[in-house]
Amino acid sequence: MTKKKLKNQFTRKIYLHKLFDSVTLYMDVLFFSTIADQIKKEINHKCGLNISQTRILLFFDDTNNKALVMGKLAKALNISLSTLSRQLQQKKTKSLIEITRSEKDSSKIVNLSAEGIKKAKELKNTLNKIEELLFVYLDSDASSLFIKQLNQVAQASTSLEGLE
Repeated sequence: MTKKKLKNQFTRKIYLHKLFDSVTLYMDVLFFSTIADQIKKEINHKCGLNISQTRILLFFDDTNNKALVMGKLAKALNISLSTLSRQLQQKKTKSLIEITRSEKDSSKIVNLSAEGIKKAKELKNTLNKIEELLFVYLDSDASSLFIKQLNQVAQASTSLEGLE
């Protein structure tokens, strides 16, 4: 995606409106979905990963590949154990992880394989490049502030689940 297209995409649905001598910013909140879809496509194109594989790799990268019982991994990823089990059975995912049986009980322990660790590094490099493109029009201070605020929005969005 070119920088010009990216800029147009970011500014297309933002409207400024003067109201009582103050500026009010309106944004199409569905725009986040558009950005997320583009990021998913780029990850798939560059790394060959789907979103569940991406989440698993990033989780283990963040935890220094600490082996984890499947139940705890499912909870950490905020998905059901059956969903995690299906995800781990995908052919591509199987090559990225190691599953061993616990010596204590019948539970299964998961962590990344050598190929998974390598793929996680590739993914992080790709994500860094995507981030650079997304924030190309912001200086580092503005970018840091925006990321902080975006994280706050993401945290607040979890409370929207109770609005049903």
